[in-house]
Amino acid sequence: MAGVSYLTPYFDPKLEIAAHKIPVLNLTDCRHHVSAAANMSWPFNPVENTTKYSFAATSGMQFDVDFTGDIRLKLNDRILICLKGARVISRASGKNKLPFKLEFPDGFMAYVDDRVIDTFPVSMEEDTSAVMPSWFNTQPTPQSEPSSPQSSAGSELPSPPSKAHSIISQRSSSQERNLDKRSGSERSPSPPIHSPDPPSTQPATFRSNAHLNQPPPTRQPTAPAKGEPGSSTSRQAFRPSVPNVGLARNVSQPDTSTNESKAPKIKKRKRRKDKKNLRKLALEMTAGYSSALYGPFLPLSELSSRLGSKVNATGIVRGISIPKVSRNGDWCISIELLDPSVKDNLPFLVTLFLPESLKDCIPNVKAGDIIILVKFTVVLYQGKVRGTGHKDAFQWAGYSITQNAHFHSATRDFGDEDHCPFLKPSIEELQYASQIAEWWKATEELSNNKPGGASMLTIEPRGRRLITLSEAKADVFFNCIVEILFKAPPGDQAAEIFVTDYTVHPQFYSREPREDPKTAKQENIKVYGKRVLKVMLWGRTQVEHAHELEPGYYYIDNVRVKFDSKGNLEGTLQDDKRKIDKLRRDDPLLEDLLKRKSEYFSRAPSPERDTSQPAVARGRDPNLHTAGDLLPPPPIPIIPPQQTQPMDKSNKWPITRLTYQNIVQSPLQQVLGHASCPEIFRIRARVAAFEPYTLAHFAHGYCTKCNNDFLPVARACVECDDVEGKFTAYEYRFQLCVEEESPRPSQDGYRASLIVDVFGKDAEKFLGMPAQDFHDLANMRKLRSRLAPIFGNLEAHQADLAAGNSIKARTHGQYFEMLVQSYKSAHKSEGSLDNKRYRLWGTELLSKPPK
Repeated sequence: MAGVSYLTPYFDPKLEIAAHKIPVLNLTDCRHHVSAAANMSWPFNPVENTTKYSFAATSGMQFDVDFTGDIRLKLNDRILICLKGARVISRASGKNKLPFKLEFPDGFMAYVDDRVIDTFPVSMEEDTSAVMPSWFNTQPTPQSEPSSPQSSAGSELPSPPSKAHSIISQRSSSQERNLDKRSGSERSPSPPIHSPDPPSTQPATFRSNAHLNQPPPTRQPTAPAKGEPGSSTSRQAFRPSVPNVGLARNVSQPDTSTNESKAPKIKKRKRRKDKKNLRKLALEMTAGYSSALYGPFLPLSELSSRLGSKVNATGIVRGISIPKVSRNGDWCISIELLDPSVKDNLPFLVTLFLPESLKDCIPNVKAGDIIILVKFTVVLYQGKVRGTGHKDAFQWAGYSITQNAHFHSATRDFGDEDHCPFLKPSIEELQYASQIAEWWKATEELSNNKPGGASMLTIEPRGRRLITLSEAKADVFFNCIVEILFKAPPGDQAAEIFVTDYTVHPQFYSREPREDPKTAKQENIKVYGKRVLKVMLWGRTQVEHAHELEPGYYYIDNVRVKFDSKGNLEGTLQDDKRKIDKLRRDDPLLEDLLKRKSEYFSRAPSPERDTSQPAVARGRDPNLHTAGDLLPPPPIPIIPPQQTQPMDKSNKWPITRLTYQNIVQSPLQQVLGHASCPEIFRIRARVAAFEPYTLAHFAHGYCTKCNNDFLPVARACVECDDVEGKFTAYEYRFQLCVEEESPRPSQDGYRASLIVDVFGKDAEKFLGMPAQDFHDLANMRKLRSRLAPIFGNLEAHQADLAAGNSIKARTHGQYFEMLVQSYKSAHKSEGSLDNKRYRLWGTELLSKPPK
């Protein structure tokens, strides 16, 4: 990458450093850079507005980088990353992994493909004062004095090569600024009328004030002619450029008689927007428009009169089906469309077909997006008017309402003889898509304001639901994408297979590693915990198919789960047709599963138990609250409502006192989806399960001298020879699985739940008694008495489940209010891809009604 230094001082070859030296630098205004190649990427996270990449440095060591915004980089290409504005976040190191990651919260600078990318925002103060001083604050140059060569010469720098650039797509105003800055450097700025010449002593700078005196040039999109193939960009941002009239105002000439003159202040008028009038205008939108490049785009209501014709249309995606293979071997997908011309919310259905070679070009739009379709045919199918698009004719482009940008499903090039299914929208298509977006927002707002109103979108795919195993519910049929780990020898009437999609379900059987270290090392299946589901195959057809099944990736259709004799969920599949289809590793449906698998096997610490080490905690860690699964199962099976014995209804007084009463109560779905951490929430719920399963293990003993936990059977520290127990102390460490109070629970009894860690001083405040040895029966009775209002008969119920005894009728504890705090733990929770967990905080359990 020679020849970089003339573009910017940040990428001088002398300033390149090794990646392992980054933590020792001061990165506030650092000019050093590191050379690396991106070898893995994660999808854009719209909640945190970040894109994650894994880079391999020159030395071979890997490190992760979190960029702000939707960033797209080519994998395996060398890139220079400037360390200005970066944050170093420490993390656990692994094999070939550096013990930190980088974050760029405000923007970043990089040298990619012979050009510099700068996403740092530029403020008005930087443009007007820091970069170039105002001409009005300097002495005017006399007219008789000749101008110096420096003043007439423009601040010209060698412009970067005009090479097609489709590496990065940044949906922010910083990309527009970079384009304006490059275009401004290629033309000489014209001085404002009646203004003095700039003094010759001013240095030439790259960021000139040309964009303050002239409106930015309007960039017209360059689209190929009809039928002309071209390249596509994935999620390419495009906004119609509008002249910035707010910056290009006429400034009167200051009085030259005064040495210090000031520019007149621009008064900003506050304008109120009448939302009702704007919504009324949006609702009165007329569907249909005409494009100079692609011809007329018809309203969806007029397509029924164009049978057999190829038409163009644009509409809101109401629902979309799962991609599947048709009878002729092509991939097909069905999309339901709406626009202002459609009455009674009856969508227009379009089915699109693409061959196997263009499988990555299948539209990846979702409900609520806008799709622009060109050259699809209107047909009559089963007595209804439908639209069909075939591989050699139609083109499409998606438009995101939230990001105001068009996108495609892949980045690839097409030859001159190949048909490109991607549409390059012109200014007319984007303007109409923006109008439909405003119409849809107004329509949704009007629908939500009505009593009992709801969204008209169909979020779930058409057909049977495709879900992960963690979303499975008892006696509900669904489709899933799994990996078959192993199978048992098939019998005459049934067969067993064990599958996973690397998500956790609290009601699955917890698979543990082998206890024998020799056999554990020989074990090939390294998936443990509540991630493995046993599926029973019943019937002659399914048993014959089981003989052919091998470990690999499969699509299972029409499976359901039910409770076995021990209260765990297991899958069942019974059909006269084969319902398990093998998937290739490059199938796009496997993308999410493979990412979860990679995350499971690469995360630290390893989820597998190290059997080569003795079962002794070498150091006390307050983040490790229990030994075993971190998702205790709720009571199984669910007892019908008529068999449930409620608590005494006379107890209507609150049983907890909160430290802060001014916090608004939040539903659990909002708590789980909240982006910021740490955060305090107020919830109302009841206890559905707890762990450890015996109250005697609610407190853990440890040594205050060596700070190590006791052995499970010990009451004092063996290593310190503490016979008299001088250094013995106890600490609460247990978990509660709480379910919220829902006025309308679903028919299968499902309620939203949350795992809450209870430990330390917060646990002592909650229970009102210090941590102690609860193997003592007197202490055990006190603890059981304190937890009786919120536990009910949960302790006996879980004991029956564990022992396999007959399950008694369940007596639930009372609902109570609590404060929980989200926090980042040093250890990941089961079923979570990040380190976010929740702990009980600021809650006190009352023993009697408050006065």
